[in-house]
Amino acid sequence: MAISTPDPRRRRRNRVTLPRNVGGGRRLHPYSQADAPYFRGPGFYVRVGGLAVVVAGALALLLLRAWSIQVLHGAAYAQKAHQQAYRTVDVAGARGAIVDDKGRLLAGTSGELVVVADDASLGATGPHGVWSPSAAGLRELHRFARLSGTSRGVLVRRIRDDVLQSPYAPAVVLPHPRRALADYLQERTTQFPAFKVEGEAARSYPRGPFGAEFLGLLGQVERGELKTPEYRQAKPGQAVGQSGVERVYDSLLDPGLLRARVPVDSLGRIAGQLKIPKQKQLPTLQLSIDTHLQQAAEKAIRDSIALSHSLGYGATAGSAIAIDPWTGAIKALASYPTFDQRRAATDSNYVVRLDRDRSDPSLDRAVAGAYPTGSTFKPIIAEAALSAGIITPFTPQLCSGTFSLGSFVFHNVEAGIYESMTLPTALEQSCDTWFYRLGDRIWWSDPGAKATLIQRWARRLGLGARPPIDLPGASSGYLPMPGSYFERLAGTPYTEGQAINLSIGQGALQVSPLQLAVAYSALVNGGKVVRPHVGEAVIRNGIRHVLPFRPVRKLHLVDTWAIKQGLYLAANNPQGTSYAVWHPAGGAAFPIAVAGKTGTAEAPPGSDHSWYASFAPYDHPKLVVVVMIEHGGFGVQAAAPAAREIYQAYFHAK
Repeated sequence: MAISTPDPRRRRRNRVTLPRNVGGGRRLHPYSQADAPYFRGPGFYVRVGGLAVVVAGALALLLLRAWSIQVLHGAAYAQKAHQQAYRTVDVAGARGAIVDDKGRLLAGTSGELVVVADDASLGATGPHGVWSPSAAGLRELHRFARLSGTSRGVLVRRIRDDVLQSPYAPAVVLPHPRRALADYLQERTTQFPAFKVEGEAARSYPRGPFGAEFLGLLGQVERGELKTPEYRQAKPGQAVGQSGVERVYDSLLDPGLLRARVPVDSLGRIAGQLKIPKQKQLPTLQLSIDTHLQQAAEKAIRDSIALSHSLGYGATAGSAIAIDPWTGAIKALASYPTFDQRRAATDSNYVVRLDRDRSDPSLDRAVAGAYPTGSTFKPIIAEAALSAGIITPFTPQLCSGTFSLGSFVFHNVEAGIYESMTLPTALEQSCDTWFYRLGDRIWWSDPGAKATLIQRWARRLGLGARPPIDLPGASSGYLPMPGSYFERLAGTPYTEGQAINLSIGQGALQVSPLQLAVAYSALVNGGKVVRPHVGEAVIRNGIRHVLPFRPVRKLHLVDTWAIKQGLYLAANNPQGTSYAVWHPAGGAAFPIAVAGKTGTAEAPPGSDHSWYASFAPYDHPKLVVVVMIEHGGFGVQAAAPAAREIYQAYFHAK
């Protein structure tokens, strides 16, 4: 049998088919037979575990950082992010109120209309912060200038200054617009889109032009003032007190600028309205001023000036001060001519006119004025002689028509008098020659020291030095004495004749009404030189905190009863120099016992200055009143009647 051999071309290839579920249903993957020991070795698992640890650590750090950012420092980062969307703007807020001794409002805060400009739509700010108007902005400014009556250059300067001081604050172009203009702009916002009428906090004076002498004015702090300790907390452009209690108590009344915010976009451009924070409750400054008495004092000065004119004198101005002799609290402080602080706060042209006014209405004559005192100085020289033991209250001296010193003759007002007097009578009748003799007696009591006893006692009583009052600009006056500025300047030596002239308040002597009021207070209260003040207390959250004003010094005075008796006789004895004022012929006597001294001071080339220094009631004084009428004539003719009006108001006397 033959075996057939298959055709190799027809031979089939044998294939092996493996089942799909071999190996427990797991798919088989080829791998290198050579790598098998590594994947199954311990090194492989160590490396994989280390990598897992690194990854887990990195994730933990990321989680901890996220927790730190969102939880621990979330508030700080949120604030920074918030600040990037806002810009801080310093804006003026309200000032603390000022009230009188009864709590009546003298100066408060009210809203005021201003016109602000959108500086971004009118121009652009350069790299150095200097704003410049665009061509379109100049056209808009020109239109607004014609409408407001303010030159375009002034508007540009105001915008530039405001942008430089506070880039994100509204630029005020009209600080005090007319009401008609404000209404016009509010009704036509589409015609003037770059200008807007807004409200702003401003000082208000509910009693009108009252108390300008002590309230003072506000004004933008100047660059030079920023370097002074007084304004070290102020910022450029901030309104600060420039005079009066507004200046002295500025740190109390002014809480500083408010930190407002304005939203901005990513490029720093304003993207919303200015958000001003709510201001906290401010303290109130209470003054010692009695409004009723202050009004009476202002009227009394005007009345006395008119009375002086009717008598043929050329009175030009006057001042008055009423002070508590025990505490130094000033109850009234009047000066004439004066000014309207409301207009000064809103009208720059009015301020310019004030500065150019020759009558100097901005000068507080009661505090900053200085004049020869005339006979109101006699109680001071009397106390100097009494304390030094040169005289006693009963020492007799001649009052004659004249007193001669070499070839020079000093005259008395009453030329025909020739009488021996003691101190009370000499004060009652104001005998000049009696005090000439006393001055000469003091001069020769210590020739080696040039007899400066008068000046030493005058200085102890507050003359010749700036009074420590809480008001700026107080005059220190001048006491002529050897080696003084007057002697060096004028080349005139201090001689016996000058000492005699000083004994009746004449010559180079210069004293303010405030200084004389302090001196008389010391003579009245037993030697306590008070610290004069108009500030009385600070009210915070309804609680009144009294301000401390300790006396300057305590003097040991001798026989002041004789001086007070002489001043009482001057006002209440028929021979007294001011008797006619308090006991008018055909009228009722004044119901309160007043003691006072007239003064008539030579002031060439004009009429004499008229003085009256007094206190009442005589037995226990509550008030010292000093009145001075410039060129008003005799003391009894102008100053004493003004003092009577002031006492009438204080004691409610008819």
